Amino acid sequence: MTNKNSWYRWILFVIVLTAVIWFIVHNLDEIARYNFQIEWLYLTFSFAFVNGAYLVMVMIWIRLSQSFGLNVSMLKAAKAWLLSQLGKYVPGKVTLLLVRFDAYSDYPKRKIAVATGIEYIASLASAGLLILVALASAWQLVPYYIQWVAGIGTILFLFLLWPPLSMKLFNRGLRLLKKEQIEEFPPYGVLLRFVGAYSLAGLLHGMGLFLVLNSFSSVSFAYFLIIAGSYEAAGLIGLAAVFAPSGIGVREGILFLVLPAFIPKPSVIVSVIAIRLLNTIAEVFLTGVFIGAEKYWQSHTGRKCSDMLRQVPDTGKSGISMNKE
Repeated sequence: MTNKNSWYRWILFVIVLTAVIWFIVHNLDEIARYNFQIEWLYLTFSFAFVNGAYLVMVMIWIRLSQSFGLNVSMLKAAKAWLLSQLGKYVPGKVTLLLVRFDAYSDYPKRKIAVATGIEYIASLASAGLLILVALASAWQLVPYYIQWVAGIGTILFLFLLWPPLSMKLFNRGLRLLKKEQIEEFPPYGVLLRFVGAYSLAGLLHGMGLFLVLNSFSSVSFAYFLIIAGSYEAAGLIGLAAVFAPSGIGVREGILFLVLPAFIPKPSVIVSVIAIRLLNTIAEVFLTGVFIGAEKYWQSHTGRKCSDMLRQVPDTGKSGISMNKE
């Protein structure tokens, strides 16, 4: 059964990727005719915002993991989180959890899995919140009644995060998946802070895409929230598509469908490909930085301790004499 599921995932992935590639190829003539005027400064700022988003998410994980008693050094926790993100590029997304099990090998796997689950809840909740806020503010693109529904939905959404309700809903999902239920859940105020922090990361990612779009064609800031919300929605659907490594093809396909409604299609196609590359480069770059920083810290502190030991004068006497005359 496992092999059959694996084949289904690969077939779905190939179908989605083929559709996205066909869309790009089908629009190559339009892309070639489009008068691109690349603003490299916007691309540079976009890369900075993407890195900033990942650093915010690293800090969230450090704080969240510590609240569950997963106490390791900040550098090791950051490295573990970034390496686990690279695990998303393996189909099935199980590698993400396996990397964390290895990084926190001294702690119970269940505690690591629960902390990761709460991280996902906060991340998904922040994405849902951004989507609702984006719809509520999209007066240029959606009818007013959808804005009202989205506004009321935002309030109801925040109510659903109340731990007695959210934990019950989460455990119901775990029962459907035939997984062990969780008994630990952060207080409402703590959960809201994590959701708020992830919303900040989502806005930074959205700004990254907004700046990339502006590096190829002018886009009004009035569309920023709808761009950020669309990006979060595409990311959510990509996350749900377990057959696609890191949502490749799925996220791009959603953005190809939504953004051309108010942005030139050639600019959308090039920008969506560019933001994927910037995200991947940022993940690899930050992972390398934190791996290097941890190795430097370990070697530096180890050498410092060794130097301190060498500075202790050798008196030729041990603290306890083993020979008695």
